[in-house]
Amino acid sequence: FQQTNLLIHWKGEDVEGYSKQLRHYEFRGALRAITGRIGDDVFFTNALNYEHDLAKMSESKMASFNSAMQYIKFTINADRKVLNTNAFVKAAERCSLVHAIYQVVAEQDTFEDLVDGAIENGGFDDVMVGGENQNATWCLRVRHYGSDRIEEKAKRYGSSSRSMKLERKALNTLKPLLLKFGGKVDLLNPDCKIYVFDGLLDRKVLARRLATGPQTSVIDPNTRICVTNTPLCPIAAFVACNVAGVKDGCTILDPYGGSGATLLAAAMISSTCKSVAIEIAHNGLVNRDDIRSDFETRGLKPPLALLLGDSTDSNIRQKAREAIGNHPFDMIITDPPYGIRESKNYNAEPPLVELFQSIATDRDAGKPLVTIGGSLVAYVPCSDEEEIIECLPSEKQTLEAGLQLEDMREQPLNDKLSRWLVSYSCTR
Repeated sequence: FQQTNLLIHWKGEDVEGYSKQLRHYEFRGALRAITGRIGDDVFFTNALNYEHDLAKMSESKMASFNSAMQYIKFTINADRKVLNTNAFVKAAERCSLVHAIYQVVAEQDTFEDLVDGAIENGGFDDVMVGGENQNATWCLRVRHYGSDRIEEKAKRYGSSSRSMKLERKALNTLKPLLLKFGGKVDLLNPDCKIYVFDGLLDRKVLARRLATGPQTSVIDPNTRICVTNTPLCPIAAFVACNVAGVKDGCTILDPYGGSGATLLAAAMISSTCKSVAIEIAHNGLVNRDDIRSDFETRGLKPPLALLLGDSTDSNIRQKAREAIGNHPFDMIITDPPYGIRESKNYNAEPPLVELFQSIATDRDAGKPLVTIGGSLVAYVPCSDEEEIIECLPSEKQTLEAGLQLEDMREQPLNDKLSRWLVSYSCTR
């Protein structure tokens, strides 16, 4: 393994188990879209290691805390180029489950040793007097992690704490380093945000924040004009788009478009992607003008077409292809309306099976819906009485559609129901 000098801080979970298992899945998908590499050679190791006798929490919660911050590693093969920092930063900026990514400048046992380590490392040379960014503003924050917080009756074990006392101590100790900086202190909006993480694997880490994850809240349902009864949450939309590998210039079809949440996330990830949505509901339920307004008011590129119709109709699918120049799509990303069509006895088959049948029909007719090498990513519900394999199109249906199952991850919604994010590749 090659240890990078990068540290990733994942977003927390409002509900335990809701998103942790999707973190690496999303990040590797984003990295693949940026670099063209599969991403299976990238690994994450915990930066926290809490094992305290006084900790009163479940094993699963302890594991969640310990994996909240992780170092990034990757394997080096002779036939592969080494990944650079910029690729990881770009991936972090588009991943909904990333809180921030940091460059580790020094890692020592004491504050005093951090000064020597940082100067020797050169990680702050650009913001020092004479450096490329010598006028950059900066600020310092200290975050304290560790079992001693329990002894101080911390609110919850494993959380971080901003300690003003510790910050003053760090500022005084790091003064020989900070006096070399050319810019002024800016506590509100600094160009360079510096952190001391005290207690990562029982050490002190000096790091600079390189980037944060996207502000997914800007497409929250309560901020949009067009909202359906069961809108896809922004994080789920971002994760699906990253797993699919949305990138600049790609073409995307959502055959069950709804209010456009998936394509909003895609447009935030790539300003040049070209998308098309098909939605059977009429404008009284899903207003197309409102959907366009949701894109335009956020400065995002609207879909090329918002088609009214049934995605099982070959004529509607042909209109979708025509919207992108009569070519197959690079990817299909969707959250099918399970439970809605079935309750109305609209069609006998589940939506994903219908979609696979449509893909097979178009391929046999010489009008492929997905390009070879393209992807299909979808959410599939599964109850506690079912196995996920029972909820997916059969092996025969998958083969006839020219698809191959690549991977899947479970996302529990409640005690009785989960949804799985499944990804397929188009092989023919």
